[in-house]
Amino acid sequence: MPEIDLEKLIKQLRASQAWQHKCEIATLSDDVLQHLPVVDGHTVQLGDDTAAIRTNDGYLLLAAEAIHPPLIKDNPYLAGRAAILANVNDVYAMGGEPMAVVDTIISPDIKAASDIMRGLKDGCSRYDIPIIGGHLTATGHKPAVTVCILGRAKNILSSFNAQPDDVLLHVTNLRGSFHPRFPFWDCSSHLSDAELRRDLAILPTIAENGWCDAARDISMAGILGTAVMLLELSGVGAQINMNTITQSVDAFDKYFDWLICFPSYGFVLSVRPWYLSDVQLAFDEYGISCYPIGRVTANSSVTLFREDEESVLWDFDKEPFIGFSPSSDIQIHDFQEDQLN
Repeated sequence: MPEIDLEKLIKQLRASQAWQHKCEIATLSDDVLQHLPVVDGHTVQLGDDTAAIRTNDGYLLLAAEAIHPPLIKDNPYLAGRAAILANVNDVYAMGGEPMAVVDTIISPDIKAASDIMRGLKDGCSRYDIPIIGGHLTATGHKPAVTVCILGRAKNILSSFNAQPDDVLLHVTNLRGSFHPRFPFWDCSSHLSDAELRRDLAILPTIAENGWCDAARDISMAGILGTAVMLLELSGVGAQINMNTITQSVDAFDKYFDWLICFPSYGFVLSVRPWYLSDVQLAFDEYGISCYPIGRVTANSSVTLFREDEESVLWDFDKEPFIGFSPSSDIQIHDFQEDQLN
């Protein structure tokens, strides 16, 4: 870790556009939490990477991602591929496997729409999933892309399942490079389609073996922002050792970018200590970085530390991050009733 003051780093993180956008979700959560959804008699908890709908033999997983408008304008084809990647990662982060996607495209003309569609098609081919429908409007003033995905899982990895004394793990592929204009760590384009799907399949394997039940896909909020979201949903805190956050040598001169970037393959896991070696070996077999970065605590704060320095990154008792958490009365009530059925 470069010599950077923790208080200064925390101010940079809080001021970043990605963190500001995540905090905007909290402005909606109060209204949404008054109407916690029930599907087929089962409560669906809000705030995970995907909605997890319980079935007789596991879960259906449903999610959607809207792509960053500047990326669509800069490279419509890449935006299409990124829309598939983001959704697929959300499903695997839940311990599931993708089944199919639908898309919506708004573009100023047919040319841009065709470029986006080529990206969507090539992305789906890479992950071996079909596009089964969608919507196109090619007369819009500004381009927009949204993809919705359906998946399934036997056991889920959920942001609601972290427990005190868990080990927080940072999982990513260190072999990669930054996009020249966007905070995107490309660590998968060098892989074959089979290698890419193999690496993602580690997550449902871990879930089905019972080695882990809590995970989250690293989003535009980066490593630390993603950890904060997972911890908030679980109603816990953490102590995070900044010296143990592994960094690619190709990103060594871009430390803040590394902390805030969206990786094409990156996850935060919360693992019981006795399963730590099992989880690490599963990733290590394919050369994927999987290192402890901290410990989950029973209090309400997320603290960063290194050597003799320590600072509070976030205190959930003082302010929400995305606003969804088990501390909500309606969430606890519905969850307990669901558990009794």
